[in-house]
Amino acid sequence: MSEEKGNIIEKASTVAKDVLMANLGLAGKAFEQGQELLKDTETKFKATEAKYKDLYAKRNEIFEGLVSRGEKVQSDAIAKFEARKEEVVSKIKESKEEVTAKLESVKSEKVEARIKELRGSLESNFEKIKSKVSRKAEEAKDAAEDLSEAVAS
Repeated sequence: MSEEKGNIIEKASTVAKDVLMANLGLAGKAFEQGQELLKDTETKFKATEAKYKDLYAKRNEIFEGLVSRGEKVQSDAIAKFEARKEEVVSKIKESKEEVTAKLESVKSEKVEARIKELRGSLESNFEKIKSKVSRKAEEAKDAAEDLSEAVAS
């Protein structure tokens, strides 16, 4: 049995040694995979960093482009506004001139109508006065004739 005990101890020792080696192998494999993962991570980090720097540079270009475009849009809008403003001011002036001319025309027509009305009224009154004066003159003439006849007789 001693031989058997020796065999069992030897086998246990071999199994223990194999388990230790397996653990060392596992640790080695984990270390290697960790190293590969670290290298992959560093590579991805560098790629991401390059993309970030590229995007950051593009961001500035895009921003500057947008600012430039905004300035152009603003200047175009101001130019269009000024042009439109000139059109509106011109139309307002034309309309004002038309309204003023029509108003003057209407005023002239009303003044002329009033003048005609007053002229007619004055002519009518003048005719009445003329008629009265003529009658009074006739009466005075008749009275003078009567007086002359009375004085003569």
